[in-house]
Amino acid sequence: MDNNIQDYLFDLQGYLVLENAISSADLHEMNQWIDAHESYVKEPWSTDGEPKKKGRWIGHIETHTYNEENGVNFQSIIEGGPVFERLIDHPAWIDLVKKYIHSSANGLSIHENFLNVRGPGGYLHIHCGGHVPLSYLTFRQNNTGEWMVGQINVLMALNDIGEGDGPPVLIPGSHKCTEIHPRLEVDGRGLIYDSVSGKPAGTAIAMQEMYLKAGDVLLFTDAITHGSAERTNPGYRRTIVYRYSPKYVRERFNYQISEELLRRLTPERRAIIEPNAPRRPPSA
Repeated sequence: MDNNIQDYLFDLQGYLVLENAISSADLHEMNQWIDAHESYVKEPWSTDGEPKKKGRWIGHIETHTYNEENGVNFQSIIEGGPVFERLIDHPAWIDLVKKYIHSSANGLSIHENFLNVRGPGGYLHIHCGGHVPLSYLTFRQNNTGEWMVGQINVLMALNDIGEGDGPPVLIPGSHKCTEIHPRLEVDGRGLIYDSVSGKPAGTAIAMQEMYLKAGDVLLFTDAITHGSAERTNPGYRRTIVYRYSPKYVRERFNYQISEELLRRLTPERRAIIEPNAPRRPPSA
């Protein structure tokens, strides 16, 4: 796609679809990883007797969920092996991410990275939108080629996601809408996240389902109003999400990157994963 058209569509819609972004070999390797850890999908929570669900650990990767219907997140999936490391600065999207975040001025970091597996009945609630006053939901373009997007989500489809598969849903252009979505308004106040209705985001007004083939990527500003439709088909939806931000936005859950991974990373990848390296006195 012509760069000017691509920029126009991202500015207008708040998202881009990058078709065939991930190679079949990498898809196979990532799906093999999920197959090898199927027991964590079936039994994701620790059984240590605590009443609250507690994640299990696979080395430096933790199983996690925001809500039970969201499915299982394998948080800090970059610790899962070289194929996940390659996604950090993947050529299909890294230049777009750098441009829109304006990394030459703001640096670049990954706020959150996870692999999600979601089965029948699973979905996400509606959240975000232009009405939300959060720094990482900033979206600016001043017509001089200088962008300032506070967070970009790169959602990667590891298998086909069509009708009934719980596709991601979003409202095109809502990243610039200051009116509050009806489902995110309570007593005249705009919510960040629908914590009231309990309904899948796909049932909200103006939502558009985004169908993807395995290997496709949905790149979108986190400021856009989005979520996921309910999965009504059998089987599991498999996706990976890397959320890029300026380097001043810390890692969401403060996962400490293993020394083994840091040693393996290329300088370019390490600068994204550890953009603000710790400073210690010479004797430390």
